Formats: sequence, C-alpha cells, structure tokens
Amino acid sequence: MKEAIDQLPEGIRGQLRRAGRLADESGLALYLVGGTVRDLLLGRSRTDIDLAVEGDGMGFAARLARASGARSTPNARFLTATVEMPEGHSLDVATARSETYECPGALPRVASATMNVDLARRDFTINAMAVSLNGRSFGELVDPFEGRSDLRKKRVRILHDRSFIDDPTRLFRAVRFEQRLRFRLEGGTERRFREAVAGGMIGNLSGPRLLEQLKLVCFEPDPWLVFNRLEGLEVLRAIHPALGSDEGLKTLVREISPSGVPASPARDGWWILYLVALFGPHRAETLRGVVDRLKPNRRLRKAIEDMSRWSAVERAVESGEIDTPADFFRAVRTLSEDTMLFVTLTHPDEGMRKRCETYYHQHRHMRLSIDGGTLKDLGIAEGPAYGRILDEVLSMKINGEIGTEEEERRAARDLRSRLHPPEP
Repeated sequence: MKEAIDQLPEGIRGQLRRAGRLADESGLALYLVGGTVRDLLLGRSRTDIDLAVEGDGMGFAARLARASGARSTPNARFLTATVEMPEGHSLDVATARSETYECPGALPRVASATMNVDLARRDFTINAMAVSLNGRSFGELVDPFEGRSDLRKKRVRILHDRSFIDDPTRLFRAVRFEQRLRFRLEGGTERRFREAVAGGMIGNLSGPRLLEQLKLVCFEPDPWLVFNRLEGLEVLRAIHPALGSDEGLKTLVREISPSGVPASPARDGWWILYLVALFGPHRAETLRGVVDRLKPNRRLRKAIEDMSRWSAVERAVESGEIDTPADFFRAVRTLSEDTMLFVTLTHPDEGMRKRCETYYHQHRHMRLSIDGGTLKDLGIAEGPAYGRILDEVLSMKINGEIGTEEEERRAARDLRSRLHPPEP
C-alpha cells in the first residue's frame, strides 16, 4: 500500500507522515480508513482523507492541528474531529469505535473500540479496510473482510445480515456505490436488500434523513442511473407508491449539464431540479403526500408543489385562455424559480419550451423605467390605480407594444384617462 499512498498529492503525503510520527510519539495506533483506502486501491485520486485512531481521536486531532498550524473542529457525539489544514485540504479524524442501534433506523450509540471492531461496524467490505500510518508498520493493509477481493470482483457486499435493518440509509449508499463504481450488488447482499425494502425498513427513516439520502443521489456523477436502479429495487415505491424514475429525469441528467445553465439562484440548487423531476409528474395529492413524508425546506416544498400549479398553466395555454406573453407572465410569475427552470429545460413541446425560455431568460427580469413617483408627477392621484396602471404598462412592455421610457409614460397617461375619464 505504500505505492498507493504515493499516488496522493505531495502535501497530503507529508501530512500523513507527520500524523504517523505524532501517533508514534503519543503511543497511539493511527490508520487511513474507509473510502480513502478504497479509492487508493482503485487508483482514484481524492483529497478528503479519513483517519482513525485507537484511543482519543478528538484529542489526537487537536494535537495534530497545533503541530500543523491548522484548526480542529470536534464532534463529541460521534467521537470525531475535522482538521482543516492551511493548504486547503482537510483530515477527518475519528476514534475507532463500536456502534449499537437501539432500534432499526435509529442513529447509533458509539463507544471507543479497537480498529477490528471499528471495521466490523462499517457498511460494506470495500469500505472496511485500513492502512497503518505508524512508522514501523507504515503502509500495511488491514483487510479482515476481504474488501480488496470484492474490489477486484467489482461487487458491493454487506458485512452482516442485519446491516440494512440496523441502518436503512445503507440501502441508498449501496446503490450509489454500485452505480458510481460500475459494480454490482453481491447476490446475498441483494437478497437482504430486497428483504429490507419489503419489510418496511425505509419507513424507519425520518423524513429529513430520507430526503438527505435522495439529495446525496443528486450529487452522484449520473443520478439517473442511481434513481433508475432504486426504482428497480422497489425503493422509490417504498417512499411513496406513486414514485418512479421517468424520462423527464433522464433528460435533465443526461442531456443538460449544470454548467450550461445561466447563473441564477436555481443553479446553486441544481439538486432540487433532479428531485422536482423525480416528484413532479404526479398529481397534486401525490405531491402533498411526498411533501408530508419528506418534510423538505420551504424552497424545495414550493418547487414540488408548484408542479401541480404548472399543470394548470399548461392546460390554460392549450385551451387558449393564456395567449399573449403577458398572459403567460402573469400566470407563472408566482411559481417557484426552480419549477420554471425545470420546465424550461425539459418540456417536450417546442412551442411551450420557447414560452418558458422567453419568460425565464427575459420577461421575469423585465422592469419599468417609471414608478409611482412618475405617476404622481403625471398628475395621477395616489391610490390602488397605481398598481393597476404599472401592471398594465409592464404587460404592454412584455408584449412588445412599448419599449422606451417615454412610451411607458404615454401608456400610463392613456391608462389613467381610461380608468378615470374626465368629467363632462
């Protein structure tokens, strides 16, 4: 494994050597663990490094931070700490620990333990390997569950039969690793997976924990592959009977890159679009059920719920009730920006997509040069008419009937005359 460690950037290699010397001085056993070891064996580069200490991991992290001019942030509940190095990368340091689950789906109770016990509580064999960083044994691989063999066989395998029952989030992680690495679930693991889903284990996850797992899928290199596999394994229907991975999601993931989307608040929440694609094609009552189950934040809730409102807009366009660009603007301007970006990117009808593109990229940003002060200067009495006049002038501008500030003023005067004709 020394050769694999040499694949890491020079600065990180130096930090690991320094950490190993400090562990020797402290009389502690220090290991490189988890995904870091897996990716090194696969020849994949990474800069986020996971370490584990047999002993006081948080105390060791604090000493390492002082020795490196870095900052350590502890998490006492899970006996971990993050050391943020001056060079910009970080080391996650954990106390080697055991985990016990009071009930299926609960967060674990942790206690300090040996490295072999620590590896035994991990999710999959490919993540249950460690490499010693102490001087005398530097680079030696600890692999009690034959994780390296499973890497060669390209399979994801659990360590024990209750794995998915103890922690149902592993159902999602199993598929994420399977699809990201182009592996397959080992036969016994897939049987236990299906048994856990059929046994209702996903129901043991709280809404926020479940939503976090779906969000993590959205950050995978190809989320559609993961969602499609989750559907095949009945996971999506376990969340809600109506859910499934459809072509809208495939289109969004496969044909449109986040880098091609104009800068906007919605771009920062690209993952929201994937979830809108996952939930969006369903009826309003289904969407309410999904929202009630997942308990999303306000932004995601609105994006999901507005998909049913968008369906009403589509029907109004098809019937001719919505005709002009201004009609469309008024109908959609209160809808979520995320919802409108989603339909702009994915709507199958070219004419409707063009309407959406024009609204999203142009009309929603359109502003008048005149305001209430202008109307007052024009001799229009203050009152509710201000709102109606400005709204109508904006509609005329969106429809291309006017363009300049002087034309806006003239339109406002004309509207004032229509709303308040002079007395005879």
